[in-house]
Amino acid sequence: MVLSDLLQNIIGGVTVGATYGLIGLGVVFLWQSIQRINFANISSAMLAAYLFYTFYAQLHLGFLVSFVVSIAIIAAYGLALRYLVLEPINRHGGDKLEFVVATLMLCIFWLSVVKVIYGGIAKPFPPVFGEATSFVQIGSISIPSVYFWIFFVVLVLVFALHMLLQRTMIGKMFRATAQNKEMASLVGINVDMTTSLAFMLATSIVGIAGILLAPIYFVSLDLGGGPIGIKGFAAAVMGGLVDPLGTIAGGITIGLVENFSTLFISSAYKDVISFVVLVVVLIWKPRGIFNWTTKGD
Repeated sequence: MVLSDLLQNIIGGVTVGATYGLIGLGVVFLWQSIQRINFANISSAMLAAYLFYTFYAQLHLGFLVSFVVSIAIIAAYGLALRYLVLEPINRHGGDKLEFVVATLMLCIFWLSVVKVIYGGIAKPFPPVFGEATSFVQIGSISIPSVYFWIFFVVLVLVFALHMLLQRTMIGKMFRATAQNKEMASLVGINVDMTTSLAFMLATSIVGIAGILLAPIYFVSLDLGGGPIGIKGFAAAVMGGLVDPLGTIAGGITIGLVENFSTLFISSAYKDVISFVVLVVVLIWKPRGIFNWTTKGD
């Protein structure tokens, strides 16, 4: 074992793990807003990747147009989840369990629809972040150039979300609604609009994460759930379902565990080990090991 192998796995684990954290952020936003786990939200990653592939590789619309249109559709999908799934369930007396089951079935539905339209074979992601064979050489370390783009986008997005939540009126509305909807409504906050924004923001974040993961996992059904969705959920759990920065830290931890499992054990066990991490966290620290928001309550 040489130092270059360790550094390459650290860089790869941090980059991919930060993207898992973005998927976890979608879970966190909705949990804070409606106290629900939305499995259909995870399918946003797959849908965004396939939409981008369609617009960019098949319709040749250009990167910026393809990206904006794809994320806009995914944001509209998030709004539809609220009005076509959550609200009808609430009106008919349903609760958390009914919503979880409905969104889980919807996630499976999208997997089937995408498989029928595009087939089950993974498609290569367009080389918008550089060719798959493009590497940056730093000393004895060879790093795929796509990692730099992914990490840069994640950093910009996390910073933008942090500023949105901490420094803007919209962020104050989110926090107030999450803490007490009735009180937020009494002080003049539009809780209905805030909830809709939370749904749209949640699916949009996960959609961006799907486009970032596609160069690594290809445009495939794997992005619509399964191991990737579980890792995003695990990242959210490690942040206690309430802490955005803790969620990113949780995702990075999972990415590092995954990479070093591949390095020291076998790639066949990396997903199993990630699932074990999730179970251990749920048993040992159900409020999250990176939950700095409510620690000490």
